[in-house]
Amino acid sequence: MKKLVLILILVFAPFTFAQKKKTTNLKSVLGKVDNVSAEVITYKKQKKLVLFITNGTSKDTLEVKNIVTTFEPLNFSLSSFTANGVKLHIIHWEEKSNIDSKLKKENQNITENQIWNIDKKELLIGNTQKKSHIIETVYLDKNKTASETQEKNRNEGFEFTLLQNGDVILKNKTQQDTYVYNTSSSKYEIKKGASTRTTSSKKRR
Repeated sequence: MKKLVLILILVFAPFTFAQKKKTTNLKSVLGKVDNVSAEVITYKKQKKLVLFITNGTSKDTLEVKNIVTTFEPLNFSLSSFTANGVKLHIIHWEEKSNIDSKLKKENQNITENQIWNIDKKELLIGNTQKKSHIIETVYLDKNKTASETQEKNRNEGFEFTLLQNGDVILKNKTQQDTYVYNTSSSKYEIKKGASTRTTSSKKRR
């Protein structure tokens, strides 16, 4: 009987260890292009969105996002493009967030775009745009005896557009800037003469 128990322990021990190792380092591949893959990994109970860059037998890791809450990306994409003869990579994804309380309901759409120089392991542009639809109950007096429902839309951040030549346009209601990749500095810089600003038409009193 003792021999049988010992055999069972020897048989199941490697399987148990493998299972534990697997649960401490889980990963999910979201996209792959060239030698780059975007993956969500879990290591020591901490989730991260990372880029793995494989060069032969070596592998580098770039952290894209530290995931604090749930992460359910929509329309995720990883692709490469050329800007002034330099190959760069862009990551795009969208997220939805809902806030629901007795006085406020907010539906939020978040769009994230990141441009990376993989060779230099540098984030060149990180842009987050948020669009919110809000329905809120607002009290009209201090005693909270009267209230009204207000509905509004709110935009935060810049709308991101990547042009075919590798230039980037960031714009909102009041400004629009064009960024060009500078090979000398290895950075995106504002294109001269391509920025616009709009001022309010309301006169000051």
